[in-house]
Amino acid sequence: MPFLLCLDLGTSAAKAALLDLQGTLLARADSAYGTRRAPDGTAEQDTGAWERAAREVITTLLAEVDAADLAGLVLTGQMQDLVPVPAGPAAPEQAVSLRAVLYSDTRAAAEAEELHRVLEADGISWDALAGAEQDATSCAAMHLRLLRTAPERLSGLQGLVFGPAGHLVARMGLGLWCDPTTAATTGLLELRTRRWSPAVARAAGIEPVSLPRLTRAAGETVGRTGPAAEALLGLPRDLPVVLAPGDAGATTCGIVGLEPGDAYAYLGTSGWLAAVLPEAPSGGVTSSSHHLALGGTPASGESVLRISALLAAGAAADWARDAFLDGAGTARADELLAARELERGRGPSGLLALPSILGERFPVREASLRGAVLGTDAQTRGIDLYAAMLEGVAHGLAHGLTHGPAHELDTAATAATSVSTSASAVRALPVTGGGAASGPWLRILADVTGRPVRTVDGADAALLGCALVAADALGLDHDLAPLGARDAAETVAPDPSAAARHAALRPAHRALYDAAAQVQRMR
Repeated sequence: MPFLLCLDLGTSAAKAALLDLQGTLLARADSAYGTRRAPDGTAEQDTGAWERAAREVITTLLAEVDAADLAGLVLTGQMQDLVPVPAGPAAPEQAVSLRAVLYSDTRAAAEAEELHRVLEADGISWDALAGAEQDATSCAAMHLRLLRTAPERLSGLQGLVFGPAGHLVARMGLGLWCDPTTAATTGLLELRTRRWSPAVARAAGIEPVSLPRLTRAAGETVGRTGPAAEALLGLPRDLPVVLAPGDAGATTCGIVGLEPGDAYAYLGTSGWLAAVLPEAPSGGVTSSSHHLALGGTPASGESVLRISALLAAGAAADWARDAFLDGAGTARADELLAARELERGRGPSGLLALPSILGERFPVREASLRGAVLGTDAQTRGIDLYAAMLEGVAHGLAHGLTHGPAHELDTAATAATSVSTSASAVRALPVTGGGAASGPWLRILADVTGRPVRTVDGADAALLGCALVAADALGLDHDLAPLGARDAAETVAPDPSAAARHAALRPAHRALYDAAAQVQRMR
């Protein structure tokens, strides 16, 4: 049985795994690296640290398998980084590394505003062109800032890539490449045409020759390993190298796949609703969701990954337990929620809450927004406020299901209001992240969205997604399947009455964001 060597270069570590074509994990390895941060918004990483971490995990895994049994190397990783690629050969003994500007670096706010003005003067809406609201974290703005403040960091380069996966591909001597998902995070890609925008590149001071080639499939073979890959990473020669979608796309593939209609929810410290759409929204951006290109497949065509991200999900729940339940742990809070549900049944708490304690990114993008709870009375108790906060997170995610063009995902209202709709008639929504361990929260999420939900362990979903796209790209017969398609945790069905009442509250919940933002601006 051949193995796929899957590598995910995330924000804090390189993770790698050997997976066979049935999805069995042979071995796994991790190697951490750090981020340099500063009060001015700096967030940078040493590209040499990526190379050292990748070599460490690859060397560890190669000790577990015969090189002849490897079918290929496949890479994914963090996206929206500005990564200068040095010219010249790569070797592990090289002491000089370049610094990559990370997606979380916020120093280019002035440059982002300038790019908006310049493009608007030419009749171009940068947000609409790129498929998401553009700000200081745009790679175009980052480049313009570096060009003015540290031009030496952009001289004598092979070119630019936009994440560590592309960096390793280039350093293996395979040229400059970028997958469409990563490209769509940069502010430089025209989402509808899937081409680099000459206008944005020109405004940002980027020469077209510096931009990487774009892959067109969800996973594409970009070359085979040679002397540079052997010297840099210890890889055997003549191994196919597949570039997978950036981490958001690879994770989505590993949890639900990349066909239109697939969606999942994440309940971690932050939270998001990721949904695969059949095409880019017509008329450009109409919300604060991110719209990321996905590589086309015969079945999916030129699909788009829409990510609707909440700044606080688990963080809001943690705060609410401290504030309303005297610091109770998650297990005790779940016991109290279950007792409340037994007494009152499933359904809205009677309160409307915004979980935006850290600002917000969706359904509005407003850094100064703060949380709110509406509807308290003399009977309101701490557990009611805690339940309301969990409902608030669920409503925030549900806005991501019901927003946008009509397609198979827009089933929440139908499922909530039609008594004839059975749980089996609507595709279950996989839920991952720490919050998915809470049974009461899963029931709340099912009721608020009007969809059945089920827990999946998404810790290594990006690695599985890598294996899936690589197996297809290499034409291998396989039995790999996304986590959400496997028999796993029991499905939690929505209560029809509770779902109908939550659906009726959705417009008021959306309006509360605007009201809270107006109050905040007056403070």
